[in-house]
Amino acid sequence: MSLISVRLAKAIDRDKWAAMRIALWPDCPMEKQRIEIEQLLAGDGVVFFAENETGGLVGFAEVSIRRDHVEGVTSSPVPYLEGWYVEPQKRGGGVGRTLIAAVEEWARSSGFRELASDAELENTSSQCAHKSLGFREVGRGVHYVRAL
Repeated sequence: MSLISVRLAKAIDRDKWAAMRIALWPDCPMEKQRIEIEQLLAGDGVVFFAENETGGLVGFAEVSIRRDHVEGVTSSPVPYLEGWYVEPQKRGGGVGRTLIAAVEEWARSSGFRELASDAELENTSSQCAHKSLGFREVGRGVHYVRAL
C-alpha cells in the first residue's frame, strides 16, 4: 500500500473535488456539484481529502452538521457523512478507513457522540464498507417528492 495522508479541504481543491464527486454521483449535474462544494466549504462541517505520496487526491469524506431529524441517532445536532469516496484503484487498501478515522477524531474533539451516514439501497459495496467500520443499519427507505 502506498503512503496516504489526510488533510482538510482547501478552496484550491475545487476542480479535483468536483471530478471525484461526479464519479460518485454521476447523475448530479456539475453546477449542482459546484454549489454543494461551496456550501460545504462555508458550512460548519468538515471535508477531508486523502492524498497519495505525490500529493494527488485519491479520496474524500464530506461531513455536514445536521440539526433536523436523523434516523437512529440519540443526540442532536449530529455530524453526517454526506459523501465518502475513494478512487477505484485505491479501494481496499485502507484509504476509506483512514478518512473515516480522521472524521471520527474531528467529531469527538468537537464534542459529538455519534456519526450518521447513509448509502443507496443498490450500493451494497458502500453498505459493506459502512458495516466493516462499525456503522449499524438503522433503517431503509424510498423517498418521494411531488411537484405542486
